[in-house]
Amino acid sequence: MDRDRHGRRRLNALAPGKTRRWRVAGLVFAVAGLVASGAMVIAGSAVTAAAAPAAPAAPATLTGVTAVSCVSASRCWAGAYDASGSAIIATADGGATWKVEYATTRFDDIAGIDCTSAGHCLAIGYAAEDSSAAFLETTDGGEIWSTHAAPKSLALAEAISCANGLDCWAVGLAGNRFDAAMAHTADGGSVWTPESIPALQTAMASPFGISCASSTVCLVTGEAALTTANGGKTWTRHAVPGGVPLGPVTCPSAKDCYAVFDVTSAIPSHEQAYLYTSANGGVTWKDVLSAPSHVAGFGGISCPSTTTCVAVGGGYAPQGGGTDTLYGLSELTSTSGRHWAESTVAKVQELFADSCVTKTRDCIAVGLARAAGVILKSANDGVTWTSEPLPKA
Repeated sequence: MDRDRHGRRRLNALAPGKTRRWRVAGLVFAVAGLVASGAMVIAGSAVTAAAAPAAPAAPATLTGVTAVSCVSASRCWAGAYDASGSAIIATADGGATWKVEYATTRFDDIAGIDCTSAGHCLAIGYAAEDSSAAFLETTDGGEIWSTHAAPKSLALAEAISCANGLDCWAVGLAGNRFDAAMAHTADGGSVWTPESIPALQTAMASPFGISCASSTVCLVTGEAALTTANGGKTWTRHAVPGGVPLGPVTCPSAKDCYAVFDVTSAIPSHEQAYLYTSANGGVTWKDVLSAPSHVAGFGGISCPSTTTCVAVGGGYAPQGGGTDTLYGLSELTSTSGRHWAESTVAKVQELFADSCVTKTRDCIAVGLARAAGVILKSANDGVTWTSEPLPKA
């Protein structure tokens, strides 16, 4: 199953004339430290599931693809958006063709998606203005998607991880837009309850991350790492190097974890990207790709094994006159993070997420170009990528 997270969206990577809402996590990360201010947290309680309304017409043009989860080399689901809302798209032939399965104006985009089998998928929408966080679920391989309410304490959902077909956790922002809030389901996604966790915050442009290696072992990332070994009954807080806000994270085992971290800027050449690994489930971390050249940031990372991981994001080629040429990129390790090999993809501005299939070398990466969303496929763990067609509305 997939345990991948998508990262921040840069305004300078969007199509001309388009604007997107920044994800306000309430903290601005700077060299001097973290600055915060805010309001009260909204208390939450479980909300029973609501029947899904009839899905509106699919978006005419998908201007970005934000999240992806592959259960096999042939079956994948992804989240996408356009100017009016978001959609769930799917492929049954390894990315050669995609179709729109569900579309809605309720969400700005799909923040995360995790599919545990060819029949069961859970997605979370990044709520549009004046709407609340909610989950989308299918139990029949995408024929029908149902909407389930999130606890009120989870104001904005950002990442999701399923340990199996029943136990799933989601993390995002509390009502004050500063602190992390968590929710858990034990029935595959119909009913969600709020989770009590130690205080956790993150940087403004870095989402929280979560990865659950089993029904008992989970890791949450932000400006610290939170771990549980008893299914969320208790959580332990661990410091991260320099207090950096770790973002999207994936744990291919209970001990082996990989996370990305970006220092963002409106100017790509002022950005920095990092990769961290943990060999003890998130208790301690090691920087394994510090400040790579011309890498603006990483949006996500997927690990089909404990030793092989593929991180995706964006790079830049400096140009005269203060402009940069943007391109997509991936970083591959097959040595548990000791060595990384970079691949670049022209005509792609940024990759937000990827999903690599266990026991194969197949990966799907998603993101955006200047005029439309992007879906890429690799049959060799991201060494080379080919573009796949977007679904037709």
